[in-house]
Amino acid sequence: MLNISSFPLDALLFPALVIFVIGFAVALMVTGAPHWSLFVAFAKSAVFTLYFALFFDGTFTFLDDWGYLEGGGVLLSQGVSLVNLLAHLPELFSQAGGKHFMYYLYNADSIRLFGQAYYAPVAGNILLTFVAAAFMAAAMRAGLGLSRRLAAGFFVFMALHPDIVAWSTIMNGKDTLVLTGTAMAVYAVSRAGQRRYLSAILLAVMVGLVLFFTRFYVPLLLLSALFGALLLSPQGRRSPVLWLLVSVGLVGVLTALGVHGLSDAYARLQAGFVNPLYGVSRILLTPIPFHTTVHYAFLDLPQVFHWAMMPALVYGVVRVWRRATLTARFVVIYFLLMILLYGMFGNLQGPRHRVQIDGLIALFQFYGALGLLRQMVTVGRCAARRQQPTTSEGARS
Repeated sequence: MLNISSFPLDALLFPALVIFVIGFAVALMVTGAPHWSLFVAFAKSAVFTLYFALFFDGTFTFLDDWGYLEGGGVLLSQGVSLVNLLAHLPELFSQAGGKHFMYYLYNADSIRLFGQAYYAPVAGNILLTFVAAAFMAAAMRAGLGLSRRLAAGFFVFMALHPDIVAWSTIMNGKDTLVLTGTAMAVYAVSRAGQRRYLSAILLAVMVGLVLFFTRFYVPLLLLSALFGALLLSPQGRRSPVLWLLVSVGLVGVLTALGVHGLSDAYARLQAGFVNPLYGVSRILLTPIPFHTTVHYAFLDLPQVFHWAMMPALVYGVVRVWRRATLTARFVVIYFLLMILLYGMFGNLQGPRHRVQIDGLIALFQFYGALGLLRQMVTVGRCAARRQQPTTSEGARS
């Protein structure tokens, strides 16, 4: 019988400790600041502990997440894990009912580490948010030219981003895994932009396989965005190596999907098609703060932050695009492709499907807010200079 009540504190101590220790280590590696690293690690482990010890009652759960947990338990009983997945592909495909088996496997290994409980894969997802923030911060340094200090600030911003904290701490969803894969893909592109092709290829292949068996269309959209970035960035147009790699990747993904898979995806899109002018606004803005259903009430406060940061997000997209590097063009094109896809697909316009691009949203919010803050400081200084009397005027007075 699955537990639909809060958990005893002693059961939560081990996963909370793992979150704190690994989170502190990753944060210290990125920021180099022990005080900020302690703060981020403590905050995320404390929120996890308090929620599952005091507030968890199954309200903010869905059928999918219980299905992932149950499927992970079945795989665990069959001895299936990440280290022997190639020997158990039939069991994986059978449990997932198709090719999207990765998150079932993820649940199995989370249960193996933290125990047969709903919080097990959630603890793993919180750990993934540290990894995602670290890769995004590294990509900002390599691909957008941010200083280490600003990249460290972005790491803290993304790790404590209200929407990311809410989704990764409250429910067992595979969107956090896709979020992390997306962050790693952005970093791989930034490495390619630095002509570090070997590390970029190895990381891209690993991430591509994970994402393909989690959400099949994500690798295709990532490669399509990179193709567009090659066309629209001066750096990309001059790189025959990247043109070759992207072409090979697109052919490989299309071959893996096959004609049947592509036609099935197109048929689903036609069946669920809605006006993108309406759909894009919906995927970007829903839910309205304090107008959520009971199951989404945990998003009320994060949505207040999301709405308040919307001007910064829009300005951030513009600022990042103006950077004109391969990474800058890639993240903007991929973001636009994803919201356009979900904006046309009526069944995929809930806030849950926005989680996988929350790393990009955090990037645009941070970069946009930074630009707005700098403009405000500049305007303030100019106004102060205009108000100061000239030297001659001061002497006469």
